[in-house]
Amino acid sequence: MSAISEELRTEQFVMSLRGVVPYVYEQAWQSVLDGTPLPRTALHRGPDGLLRRTLRPEARFRLQIVDWRATRAEVQDTRLAERLAGESAAGLPLDRAPLMCATLIRRSDRDWTFAWRYARELMDRRAGLRILEEAADAYAVLLRGGIPRGAAGTALPGGAAGAVLPGGAAGTVLPGTALPGPASPGGPLAGVRTRGPVAR
Repeated sequence: MSAISEELRTEQFVMSLRGVVPYVYEQAWQSVLDGTPLPRTALHRGPDGLLRRTLRPEARFRLQIVDWRATRAEVQDTRLAERLAGESAAGLPLDRAPLMCATLIRRSDRDWTFAWRYARELMDRRAGLRILEEAADAYAVLLRGGIPRGAAGTALPGGAAGAVLPGGAAGTVLPGTALPGPASPGGPLAGVRTRGPVAR
């Protein structure tokens, strides 16, 4: 299988949000991710079968914003389920950066659904939850008119761009077992649901 057609298992997070200012939310995510190599990372499999990362300087995290308010709620639910299932089944191509995508869906005047997925080889669920928390914190700071601090230690280990990553579909960059569920009920990620990993 060529690097161009090879696809990665994905981790998928889905959150219900209320009263979001979409472009501020995108700015919050960019403030967290742009200071890290994560959105610029692509992977390729070397002759030895090991995954190696390549940094693509031009790649940048982008939030897709869509408006479903003209669609009935029950149709929205069906459409969302189909979209999430389709994204999970499609995987993410190894050689394209960013190895993540995010969509903010407006469901009503106040209700939104945020869906974010990324390659499991890029980071594990624990790191994904940490980024979700950092983005929520950055969003709150921006709404107050402040400047978010940089991402706290969300860098890829391994140093140089050619660092070898664990081989095979089960390899992840950040070690550690996945958290058993979403963040604590009172925390900023109270409504988060996860889907994945999805083998492809």
